[in-house]
Amino acid sequence: MWKFISLFLFTILVLGQTSLAYNCSDIVVDRIKFDLSDLNKVEEIIGDVEVTHPTYTRTNYLINPCEPLTYKDDQVDQCENGTYICEIIINYLKDPRDPKESDPKNRTISIKSVAGGDIKESISLGPVLNDVDSHGNLSIILHGGSYKNESQQANITFICSEQNKTANIIGYKENTLFIEWETKAACGERIPEEDKGMGGFTKFILIIIFIVLCYFGIGAAYNYHVYKAHGWDLLPHLDFWRDFPYLVSDFFKYLVNFIRTGRGGYARV
Repeated sequence: MWKFISLFLFTILVLGQTSLAYNCSDIVVDRIKFDLSDLNKVEEIIGDVEVTHPTYTRTNYLINPCEPLTYKDDQVDQCENGTYICEIIINYLKDPRDPKESDPKNRTISIKSVAGGDIKESISLGPVLNDVDSHGNLSIILHGGSYKNESQQANITFICSEQNKTANIIGYKENTLFIEWETKAACGERIPEEDKGMGGFTKFILIIIFIVLCYFGIGAAYNYHVYKAHGWDLLPHLDFWRDFPYLVSDFFKYLVNFIRTGRGGYARV
């Protein structure tokens, strides 16, 4: 029995994790819809050259925020399959920025999978930039990366912009790569509020009130035209309504007595 329950809970957990995979073209946060499908391609970011005497070092990134990376035929340095963001650190014996150095003799010293594998995401909406258009900064945290047995992740902030720009690497700290990306795709569209109308309970109450009004209205009209009744005599079933408070009182007395003694009727003296 316990094995079955454990298997069931494990299945629910796996399904819950699987459901975290997101559709890049249909992201909805706070009733604002974003379509990042225009960014569904490999973005190559060539980093600045850092002087690491007596050599030179450059950190490059391959990024696709929507799907695993695909590589060019001549791409030698590659992350593992399923990677969304790959960091490649290359070391040069000579300055690669120098136009005289046609062959700076480089070697790759690090290839890091920043995000990918069993990818999960955490999506949030930043400060609203324009109350009219309801544009905001869309932040996505992509998990699933790994390097030297340590988990890696990327925090990408998409900023609404009139122009599509190259992703900007802000920094890499505590196993998290921070990226800011100005793009038209971050200019979300507000989803109109649906007119939900009245709830079910409200409709039920209104129906009851309508039935009661019809009952008294039709009954009063009948008594007036048939019996020429006036005043309180217009009420239908007048004798019942006169006794109604006493019936309610007797019912509650019976209910209290039943709770105390466990049976109906009167308790033994």
